[in-house]
Amino acid sequence: MWNKFAEMLQDPSYKQLGVALVVSILLHMLLFGGFYLTLPSFKKEMHVIEARIQMPKAVAKQVEMSKPVETVAPEPIPQLKSKPTPEPKMKEVIEPDAPAVAVEAPVTVPEITPPVEPAVQPENSEPEPPQPVDAGLVINENAYQYVETDFDVRTKIDGSTEGTAKITYNLTDGSHYQLSWLTQASGFIALFFPDLLQTSEGLLTKTGLQPANYLYKFGNKADKTRTANFDWQAKKVVLQTSKETLTEDLPEGTQDLLSFMYQFMYVEPLHKMEIHIATGKKLTTYDYSFEGEENINSTLGELKTIHITHSGNDDEERIELWLALNYQYVPVKIRKTEKNGKVYELVATRINTNRPTTNN
Repeated sequence: MWNKFAEMLQDPSYKQLGVALVVSILLHMLLFGGFYLTLPSFKKEMHVIEARIQMPKAVAKQVEMSKPVETVAPEPIPQLKSKPTPEPKMKEVIEPDAPAVAVEAPVTVPEITPPVEPAVQPENSEPEPPQPVDAGLVINENAYQYVETDFDVRTKIDGSTEGTAKITYNLTDGSHYQLSWLTQASGFIALFFPDLLQTSEGLLTKTGLQPANYLYKFGNKADKTRTANFDWQAKKVVLQTSKETLTEDLPEGTQDLLSFMYQFMYVEPLHKMEIHIATGKKLTTYDYSFEGEENINSTLGELKTIHITHSGNDDEERIELWLALNYQYVPVKIRKTEKNGKVYELVATRINTNRPTTNN
């Protein structure tokens, strides 16, 4: 079959018939079927690429902002010490194939740093002087001008009475004070124990009592007598016994063995628990401790007191005071324990705050 078909193709008459059929089919397709046949072109030509130029959003926004608008001048910033901001310069931005556009350069505002004001030192200023130790001292202006107290004297704690004592405080003309303490044994003991006398005199100042002279005298024995003389202007105190005379520097607020007990009328006992005391033998510092509040049973009834104690070294005596709350801290009980353990205790039996009248 294929041999016959090959023989037909070699026949010229069949070739012409075949060509005519092919041409007829192509014409019908062009006319009725819309078939297009595009043959490639081998002619060298330039290709055209179409491109559109579009401005970036940031540039478009700056162009819009460059239009004239009404501006309000900002309020001046106080204390701005930086240099003034220069006028903004215009930068030229050129996009490819686009007209040049004027863009405002960003303005940098300098950071404002508040000025640091230096510490103001007043001209010709001087350092404040140190405050005195008793700057907060409160003086009792209504203290007694006269106090007379009688005591029972015992040589054992809570023992029987073996003598009497009287302490008298007297403030004359509102500025000079006198203090005296006289202890006398009673009964058979009086034959062996002479009278003990202590006196103190001085001035009443804005800080309380300021002693000028102190005397301690036990009988007529010279070796049992001692004195202290205060020179407040020179700030010296002279201590004298039968054996020696000493001169010491005089600290502010120094008291003697008698005046310090009545200084508490003017300055509360717990205000200052350290007192410089001249005993006649030496100048020493008494550190007191607060033992608490105690009630004392006496012939005056029950007395509310503050108990304070001075306990020095082993070679010093121990002194305890009970100060009456209802009598402006006047001592109503005194206990003295000597180095050898001997105890002397005084308990108040009468208190008189009215100065006796003088009979002419």
